[in-house]
Amino acid sequence: MATEIKLEEELNVENPLFIEGLAGIGHIGRNCVSFLADNLDADKVGELHSHHFPPYTIVKDDKTLKALQNDIYVAEANGRDIVLMEGNAQASSPQGHYEIADEVLDFTDEINADEIITIGGYGKGEVVEQPEVFGATTSIDVKEDYSDYGIQFDHDVGQIVGISGLLLGLGESRGKHGIALLGETPGFLMSDPKSTESVLEIIEKILDVELDYSTLDDKVEESQEVLKKLKNLKGSQESEDTQKSSDLGYIG
Repeated sequence: MATEIKLEEELNVENPLFIEGLAGIGHIGRNCVSFLADNLDADKVGELHSHHFPPYTIVKDDKTLKALQNDIYVAEANGRDIVLMEGNAQASSPQGHYEIADEVLDFTDEINADEIITIGGYGKGEVVEQPEVFGATTSIDVKEDYSDYGIQFDHDVGQIVGISGLLLGLGESRGKHGIALLGETPGFLMSDPKSTESVLEIIEKILDVELDYSTLDDKVEESQEVLKKLKNLKGSQESEDTQKSSDLGYIG
């Protein structure tokens, strides 16, 4: 099996904006785009399959198997077509990342989508109580275009690994422009709904739509309880280490 996008029908979109979000740190990209697809009543129009995906399948709740894939949707927001790609896998090799990115860029060429938003996470390695959304753009002009949405451009992000960076980095030579949105996350949560919500609030402003966050509320509350426990545990450990250090100093 090669890397290929299979469409259910030929797409007829106007002035499309392409938004990508796949499985990754905190699953922020995938969670955001999946949420958008639901809230914007998007129609699934195709799938991306690749032999570069990791060698496993998903066992669903009903114990049936699902192959790894990326799903493609089309929605409408304020008279503009939004093409979404979300999925449960990225490539497992550098070569695969480039091949899949090229296939997706070919697809954006075919539908004349020159503006791209990619979504991912940025792991901090510590508890993040109020996640910020970091941005990186294809040019200074694009950065100015996105300057009024509450995106943080003063950050220490030095590289973006995977398709979220490649689509924009490689796409620039094809005339693409856009922004990578990275939700600040601890990095040790399998899924981070709080950071997902922070990114969605930015997307909401960019698309000028209203999103219903009620389905996220319980997940956010649960994740905050987990982080609170981890923070307390870390505090207790630091206190214990300080005590041990103090005792050793006294004994010595």
